[in-house]
Amino acid sequence: MASRLQRAASQLPYLPRALTLVWAVAPAWAAAWGALLVAQGLRPAATVYLTKARVDSLVRVVGAGLAWATVRPVLMTALLMGDVMLVSQLPGSVAGTIRMIQEELVGDYMRSLVHRQSVSLDLAFYDLPDYYDHLHRARDQAAYGPISLLENIGDLIQNGITLVTMAAILLPYGAWLPVALLASTLPALYVVVRS
Repeated sequence: MASRLQRAASQLPYLPRALTLVWAVAPAWAAAWGALLVAQGLRPAATVYLTKARVDSLVRVVGAGLAWATVRPVLMTALLMGDVMLVSQLPGSVAGTIRMIQEELVGDYMRSLVHRQSVSLDLAFYDLPDYYDHLHRARDQAAYGPISLLENIGDLIQNGITLVTMAAILLPYGAWLPVALLASTLPALYVVVRS
């Protein structure tokens, strides 16, 4: 476990370069991707908040009877919750499309960089198998490394936003609930870091 954490920590210096690279290649797509991360991170909290509002309105209906004034809030929260559920599917599919576009743009850019570097090399470079293997690996993996790193960081940011908003929702019910929520995420974090 410690070696994996050390290996992950050794990759952290490359994070700013990868983010800078993705931003330089496609800034508009990177901004759209960031906005979708925030939207996807807030969606679970919105669902929980609307569920609470719907349950509260149902409790009022049971206590007050089936008058339009008491049924209307139940219908409104149900419609709003349906809208959130329907609209929540959109950012996921759009984010997949944006990721695919970013992957192609960054891949093309990285292949261009590798090609320019390989053209500038001396022909003797290609006679040595070790150097040729380095070039081959760079050509095959350089296009996907920044996007893979970006995708993992994006998942971490999205889940962090969800965790913070859920903690904010739970805080009024007791200070121990956000702590319990954070503690409940530790086993999953351990599994992710381990694998």
